[in-house]
Amino acid sequence: MDNLVTALENEILGKCEGSSLPPLSTSTYTDEKDGALLRKALLGQTICYIVSAVVVQEGRVLMMREAKRSCRGTWYLPAGRVEKNESLKEGVIREVREETGLNFQPISIICIDSQETYWFRFTFVGNITGGKLKSLEEQDSESMEAGWFTPSDIFSSLVLRGGDVRPLIDAGIKWYETRQGNPICRSLPVKKPHKNIIFRLVVVKTQPKDCKKSLFFVLKNGKFGDKSNPHFPYRIVNKFDSMNVISAVEQLMRDINSGITYKTHGYLSVEHTGKPSGDVDGLCLTLLVEIFIPLEDGILNDSYSWFEVKEQDLIDKIWELIDKGCVELVQC
Repeated sequence: MDNLVTALENEILGKCEGSSLPPLSTSTYTDEKDGALLRKALLGQTICYIVSAVVVQEGRVLMMREAKRSCRGTWYLPAGRVEKNESLKEGVIREVREETGLNFQPISIICIDSQETYWFRFTFVGNITGGKLKSLEEQDSESMEAGWFTPSDIFSSLVLRGGDVRPLIDAGIKWYETRQGNPICRSLPVKKPHKNIIFRLVVVKTQPKDCKKSLFFVLKNGKFGDKSNPHFPYRIVNKFDSMNVISAVEQLMRDINSGITYKTHGYLSVEHTGKPSGDVDGLCLTLLVEIFIPLEDGILNDSYSWFEVKEQDLIDKIWELIDKGCVELVQC
């Protein structure tokens, strides 16, 4: 699934004569005059990324016992802050190793939760490839020990640092039991640099009579309504924004059509590098949204237009994601 957004962009480029989608990278979709309003992402200052891991083996979940004074002796998932010059994937590998003693190979992000636009947590699933489970005798500043527990034991017997692990564990178990073998349900961060926090939407609609055989996307036209240079709707977080992911999607959808009925299915992709720190600490989150209005009703805002994708493989993948589930959007 990691290259699906790129494939969609290429499909649009191939069909829209003369178009050239602006590169959503370090420069982003912005004019120079707007640059002063944007909030640059600086790790440890304007942005914080948390990574956590749900690892399940033979029905048991990997947990670690906290060593920090504020929560010492309580249990939690392996988790921690991403460090400077570190990718999300590198961060979760390091945290699992430090807190449990085990080597972790990430396979997919399964859910993302956030607090407004300055704190994001990315929960991974994957496999243990080696190492030795940390014992109480090996405790250090990272953790006291680690262990494997059934979900019933976790929620009935362990003293947990916080109840926020329940939806993460539930999502992890669901992935291992029903999605692990399906490549469409695997999504790791795409290495693309960003200076800012960007929300991008892939908004889809089908014709009722052609359900799942054709697919229409909402694209924003180029500057001054130029339909030859379309791109996916997006929003770049600025210095004055106080919003979460849900409210960012709501604002974008209101701009498309203030009375529209829609459903946000989850994340299609996460783009992030984190290197070099200070220059590209930002990320781009692309979400999949399905709208429910007849095509003939059009879209109220004439800055947008319909684009039909006819490449059947892309159509099938989008509908499989809608049916099987994208990376989950979790509300704190």
